[in-house]
Amino acid sequence: MTSGTYPIALGHRSRVGASGGARCSALATLAIGLTGVVVLVAVTAPLMSRYGWDRDELYFMSAANHLALGYVDFPPLIAVVGWIVDKLAPGSLLALRMVSLAAGAATVVLVAFIARELGGGRRAQWIAATAWALTPYILGSASIFHPTWLDALAWASFLYVAVRLLVRREPRLWLVLGVIAGIGLEAKYTIGFLILAFAAALILGGERRQLASVWPWLGLALALALLVPNLVWQVQHGWPSVHFFSSQNAQTASGTSRLAYIAQQLLFLGATSVLAAAGVLWLWRRGLRALALIPVLVTALFLLERGRSYYPLPADALAVAAGAVAVDGWLRTRARLAVVASGLALQVAVIALAGPIVIPFYSTRQLVSSSIWKIGYFKDEIGWPEMTAQVERAWAGLPATERASGAILAHNYGEASALQLYGRGLPTILSGHLSWQFWHPSRLPDRFVLTVGYRTPGLEVLCRSWTVLARVDNRWHLDNEEHGQPIAACTLKHSLASDWTRLIASDQL
Repeated sequence: MTSGTYPIALGHRSRVGASGGARCSALATLAIGLTGVVVLVAVTAPLMSRYGWDRDELYFMSAANHLALGYVDFPPLIAVVGWIVDKLAPGSLLALRMVSLAAGAATVVLVAFIARELGGGRRAQWIAATAWALTPYILGSASIFHPTWLDALAWASFLYVAVRLLVRREPRLWLVLGVIAGIGLEAKYTIGFLILAFAAALILGGERRQLASVWPWLGLALALALLVPNLVWQVQHGWPSVHFFSSQNAQTASGTSRLAYIAQQLLFLGATSVLAAAGVLWLWRRGLRALALIPVLVTALFLLERGRSYYPLPADALAVAAGAVAVDGWLRTRARLAVVASGLALQVAVIALAGPIVIPFYSTRQLVSSSIWKIGYFKDEIGWPEMTAQVERAWAGLPATERASGAILAHNYGEASALQLYGRGLPTILSGHLSWQFWHPSRLPDRFVLTVGYRTPGLEVLCRSWTVLARVDNRWHLDNEEHGQPIAACTLKHSLASDWTRLIASDQL
């Protein structure tokens, strides 16, 4: 297909956006996308803060209290957003999760606009927005404040502009792509895989001439310029993110097989995965092979890299939008409408069965009594206030001489961040885990710390002597990662300053 045939093949008007009618069409698309947003909000908003703070949310808010150009395991944008939200609504978990919900909702609107760029009418746009909004993946957006949702929004924005670039042949859009990519890299590094997949798709899909002009390289320069501050931080701190991601990939590879990777993706998309597959096929048959290759290549890259199964899912926004256009062209009889209605019913059934893994449908009591907590992430939202209360009691019971010059040393970022948020009357909170290793005062304890989460091997390394004062529990006795961890009074072998870099600080997950 030659470079000028896309608009004809798609039934697209030339110079879309130049007329008042086109502007009305864009407003109609926005309205259609917002119907999908209404579905998303209606399902998820009442459940947004059902269990409590997730360990990662606690960590991101600790990062917001220590603003920097980078962190060990994530770029700085999530901390900046957390800082802003906390200034507007101090200590509000609901406000933080509203940010994630808004990002997920924005992807729903963008999917409708992608369908429009692919030539889809209002029905196709509505199918695209509704189908995407009803995936367990997007429905889970309101359940946690996380870079994943800033990343998903960056991916959906990138894909929308990429489609416009290829359909409308507007080379200056490469600059917009560069800005989106740069912001996305400050949200989550995984958008780098989308950039790589897009470049490969252009070459393999017969669009290599796109890379022959100056525009894509200017766009790449913009993206790198926006990433420079974070790269400077990485250099100054010895590239800790490289060390972290190697440990994360090793853990993912050992815990998730390639078959499980594919199965989890299907679970996150539910019945919409059929629509996505139809979209890839439709794009290929229409000659839009570069676009058809993007979700396929992204999925393959993360499969080879052993990334987590939800990493490539935002790329499926393009496939779902294309699938909606394909289905809309196929809908001509009531019988076919019945098939679509059956697909919608199947998706609702998937949400009912698999949704509790990513959406807090269950009450805490139901969650604990079921086996869902064992395979989902909600177990990391249970028990932080109780753990903090135990640490407060243990600290208050120590002799005044030990409390006078001591501190609390937490084994991982979740424990340290929870103690920082919930703690009352506690001394300095320390941890060497991930970015917490950089958040300590210049003077560290020489003789005594109260440790949280350090088991016997760690205590033997750090302490001349120790006494276990309590073991972490929660009101539900849920056997999560913190349950049963010791809280111990530790007389140090050496000052923490001398052992910090060698024994305590860690870039490993």
